[in-house]
Amino acid sequence: MSETPGVWRGRFAVGLVLLLVFAAGMITQAWTSRLRMQHMRGAIMHRRAPFGAVRDHHYFGEELGLDSLERLHVDSILAKRRVQIDSFWNGPGHALRVIMDSTRQEVRSVLTPEQRARFDKLRAERRPGHPPGDAEPPMPPP
Repeated sequence: MSETPGVWRGRFAVGLVLLLVFAAGMITQAWTSRLRMQHMRGAIMHRRAPFGAVRDHHYFGEELGLDSLERLHVDSILAKRRVQIDSFWNGPGHALRVIMDSTRQEVRSVLTPEQRARFDKLRAERRPGHPPGDAEPPMPPP
């Protein structure tokens, strides 16, 4: 029982699609790793801790000088709480962010262009890494 050339062409096409999906996944992973490294480099250059677990590692590992056992205990506490914190920011915390953003926009709408510029400058100084004025808030790192 011989197979027709059309069957082999179909198998080749499926294999090629799988290979392309695999390559796209590798490229995407490399791209996100590069973005994450750029974010960390920027945070270090601006003397502020990186975001999330990386920030926790920097703060508790380097700043406080914990030994490995203390570090293990702190890591388990943070891992347990991270789920609660993430659920807050995805639930009621998201609503809070919407309220804060709309409040800021209402305040900015009352200000003159000069006042708006000062308002945005003060906010940028207090909250580095957050967008100025009416820009969209940044997406949190994965």
